[in-house]
Amino acid sequence: MAGEIHDDRVFLSATPEQIHHDHLELWLALPQPEMPPLAFVNQFGEHPLATADACDDAEVVTSGDPAACRAWWKKQTERRKQLVRPFIAQYGLMSGGVVHFGKKGTVGPIRYELMDGGYRFEALIPASAFPRSAEAPLRNLKVLVSLVDNDENKNKLETFLSSVTGQRFGDPSTFQAVKLAQPLRFGAWPELFERVLKANERGSYQPGPDVRTFEVWLNPARGYQYSPEAPSPEVVSVDLSKMEPQASLNDIEVLTVPAQVEPTGSLGHWLVSRRDKALLDTRYSGTRTVLNTRRPPGLHLLLVTEGTQSLLGTGTCGACPMVSFEVVPMDERGKFAQSMSLEGAASQGDKVEWDASLDLSRIDAFIAPAEGKSRQLDARYTWNAKTGRYDEKRFEPPGTP
Repeated sequence: MAGEIHDDRVFLSATPEQIHHDHLELWLALPQPEMPPLAFVNQFGEHPLATADACDDAEVVTSGDPAACRAWWKKQTERRKQLVRPFIAQYGLMSGGVVHFGKKGTVGPIRYELMDGGYRFEALIPASAFPRSAEAPLRNLKVLVSLVDNDENKNKLETFLSSVTGQRFGDPSTFQAVKLAQPLRFGAWPELFERVLKANERGSYQPGPDVRTFEVWLNPARGYQYSPEAPSPEVVSVDLSKMEPQASLNDIEVLTVPAQVEPTGSLGHWLVSRRDKALLDTRYSGTRTVLNTRRPPGLHLLLVTEGTQSLLGTGTCGACPMVSFEVVPMDERGKFAQSMSLEGAASQGDKVEWDASLDLSRIDAFIAPAEGKSRQLDARYTWNAKTGRYDEKRFEPPGTP
């Protein structure tokens, strides 16, 4: 920020405590994600609790103590107010430095200079001192500039001017909207960061030159949650720096990156191909278990997903183990093609296991009964070079008529 103030008498503020001396103040608000409804989620969907009285509705809260539900509702309501505060910041442009009200120390430099008929100033607020934002690249701001004028050098407020008429304290809806001619990009890998943030509804981040993390608000799905227990919303942190190399093709690198928050609040992964820091392609993989083999003109990537038959572990055998496979071709340009889904195996409670040859010509899924018994081959997938597909063969358990 830079400007000139025309003033007949100047008594500059040197410290944050001298809030009635001559200085400027800046409010800055950045886009924030939409807050999820106050609700809990189970296998039957989302159950909103717009008011505390909804806790007494037996069709919404089908079990549990209504008093406990009301206590949860009150706690989450107060917590939500805290969650939105980091998206707005108030700065004092004191002659001793820029301060972020509510935090210790200065956040940036400032230079005041007296001139005939007033003073001029230049101040820098680094991106790391910005409020949180849900937008990347950052294009839209809301700004309010205020001026404190002191002509008597007394420790009391004399004149307070604002760039907006009718402004309300800390209310971004009364600030001026500003659209940046040159959007600000952040992150150690801005292209990937922006794509991932866009894919996560209700995501936000703390701006900074090397930002790698963001947070997502969601109401997490929980099996058999018939009264509210999980936070609303839960705040899930995603760290893109935890990427893992999985394969390479000439100068192309394939990574798995924790990039997407699942309905349960767990982290799902993406396949990412790149040449240096040039992003070539991305694709949701869910899993980070990836094998690969060369199949000209590119690679085949085997994604292995191990879990339960139901996402929330509900229903008949919903918590029973399963394994499934997906084969994703990648061409010589680093582009992912349509995948081939392989059913794998699911048990009635026994463990499931899998195996694959190094060249992925054979993929096996097993049912592994109790300890001491041999595992049973349930499905075998064999690569057919003529059809460019996998042939499936299913196996019956021993002794099956």
